[in-house]
Amino acid sequence: MLEFGFIEADEILRDAVRTFAKKELAVGAKERAQQNYMPEWLFQKMAALGYIGMAAAEEYGGQGMSMTSVAIVVEELAKVDLVAPHAVIVPAQFSVLLQYGTEEQRRRLLPPLCRGEAMYSIALTEPGCGTDAAAIKMTALRDGVDYILNGEKTPVTRGMQGTGAFVFAKTDPAAGARGVSCFYVPFDTPGVSRSEIPYAGMIPLNCASVFFDSVRVPQHNLIGEEGKGFYLIMDRFDVLRVLLALIVLGQAHSSLSEVIEYVKERTAFGRPLAKFEAISFKIAEAATKLDAARLLCYRALWMSDRGMRHSKESAMSKWYAPKVAFEVIHDCILMMGHYGYSTEYPLTQRLLDVMGYEIADGTAEAQKLVIVRGLLGRDFMPYK
Repeated sequence: MLEFGFIEADEILRDAVRTFAKKELAVGAKERAQQNYMPEWLFQKMAALGYIGMAAAEEYGGQGMSMTSVAIVVEELAKVDLVAPHAVIVPAQFSVLLQYGTEEQRRRLLPPLCRGEAMYSIALTEPGCGTDAAAIKMTALRDGVDYILNGEKTPVTRGMQGTGAFVFAKTDPAAGARGVSCFYVPFDTPGVSRSEIPYAGMIPLNCASVFFDSVRVPQHNLIGEEGKGFYLIMDRFDVLRVLLALIVLGQAHSSLSEVIEYVKERTAFGRPLAKFEAISFKIAEAATKLDAARLLCYRALWMSDRGMRHSKESAMSKWYAPKVAFEVIHDCILMMGHYGYSTEYPLTQRLLDVMGYEIADGTAEAQKLVIVRGLLGRDFMPYK
């Protein structure tokens, strides 16, 4: 039976990913969620199945599949493992970003990414400006045919384990958002240093502060046009935010499924917990909210695949899904009682992980500004 909004090929893909996740990833997933690295064997398995490069064009080692297909893989992997979906998201986002690069850059940077041999990061935010990306202070000043980068980026996802980053810096410090350019910088470049950030959640993403001290970058590592970096990243955010939303929904879906099984077996006052309205109604509410958030996500990706503007819809997905996922997992912990709160089950770690996604790549408040702009227009933005 086809699920609403999907075709037969989508369901075949979903079944294949679900089988892989349960067979290969379920064992040890709880422990991996507390490790500060992404296992190499996981990347190798994902690459062998074609999941890592599914969004990249075939000529660069990918499969050229739609963002809806990418999302199906991300969602199913996230139900079992926190780490695995990021191995799919990372190549997908850079496939989008490198559309603005040169043919040489695509042929140099995408194939190793699709093979699982490289791991790139986005280095955008800084200590003094998170959501306000146009206010970055890092500079990239010309020195002959090269650029010299100076500044700090934090947090940088996969910053400790990654092989390089797409770094956003001011080539024209006086031009605001129009002065931001994007560069690819390998982490082994002289002058680059890193320091791990010890997060309570999203631990395997090993976020870092990355420091650039007179780092020389050749001109052929400038991505797109000088001064157009801010616009490259904004396009990439619209898709990324939806994929992140599906990760948290996958984690919440698993939590709800586990609790449903638990309340069917656990008894109180001579009957299963599932027979108490206080429990069953809470489950009904959780399932409804998860479905609503999930449909928001797939609508945004449907629009993306058809070349339609979807910033507002992506923003709706990004602020609403983590909020719903947090509420659902929190309720699941309460329904399981002290078992749910114990480290024997993955619920408390998932709660910490989901909280991180409420912050990552744009807070709820930032998303609501995007929605307001889409509904009311720029003239009615709250800060005008």
